[in-house]
Amino acid sequence: MTIILDGRETTEKVMEEVAAEVGALKAKGITPGLALVLTGDDKYSARYVNLKKKRAEGVGIYAELHHLEQTTDEELVAFIHRLNDDPKIHGIMVQLPLAEGLSELKAVDAIAPEKDVDGLSPNTLGKVLMGEETYPPAGVEAIMELFRRYNIDPNRKHWVIVGSSNFLSKPLAASVMNLSSNVTQVDEGCPHIAEQIKDADVISTEMQKKHFVKADMVKEGVIVIDNGNTYEGKKVYGDVDPEVYEKASAYTPVPGGTGPMLIAMLLKATVKAASN
Repeated sequence: MTIILDGRETTEKVMEEVAAEVGALKAKGITPGLALVLTGDDKYSARYVNLKKKRAEGVGIYAELHHLEQTTDEELVAFIHRLNDDPKIHGIMVQLPLAEGLSELKAVDAIAPEKDVDGLSPNTLGKVLMGEETYPPAGVEAIMELFRRYNIDPNRKHWVIVGSSNFLSKPLAASVMNLSSNVTQVDEGCPHIAEQIKDADVISTEMQKKHFVKADMVKEGVIVIDNGNTYEGKKVYGDVDPEVYEKASAYTPVPGGTGPMLIAMLLKATVKAASN
């Protein structure tokens, strides 16, 4: 029987647990604090960050939204350093992409490791690679949380990860390397991509190419993690053709897979940072 890895249902459970953890910390006199930093004037980023603030406050987390419409690298780094020193802030999230002209590396590198709850700094990614305790990127945590919730063992499998982003595919590959599994990472332009996918026990994609992965490209029993989003009007499509689901042992739907879980994973990490 094929398992649907339901991100919406899992998110509800995680948020309930996070709210309970926040309540327990508040009973000890600790209120988890999250600082959200937004640059530029992109309306979609602004909408998403405001949703993060609303969800954080909904579970009892203290949340600050700092919208720096016009700033420089030096000013942004200095501002992040001030948040690092603020005792009421336990987690810092800088919304990407940054405004045009700003350095992503300088911004995320400025976040103190103990407050990097979104898992984007070079320090954090280095720890992920080395298998040390840290806060992995929310997308990686979302995948692993789904595996845990649905009792799927990520070990002893061949993972094929299609993509090369610093916020998902690269850290996911590093995480899998620290499991008892093999990992193959390919970019969408790889001429042998179909051959690589055919050999996969687990496929993770973030190509943003509607239904690129077809049923004849996968083997029976494959586990599909679809992180792609292609919008056509108000509809969203994943990288994986729905016909693949008939061959899969488990899959994330699009919409409703890993996407809904990203904010929940951020808030879960913030609570962990506060408890630490």
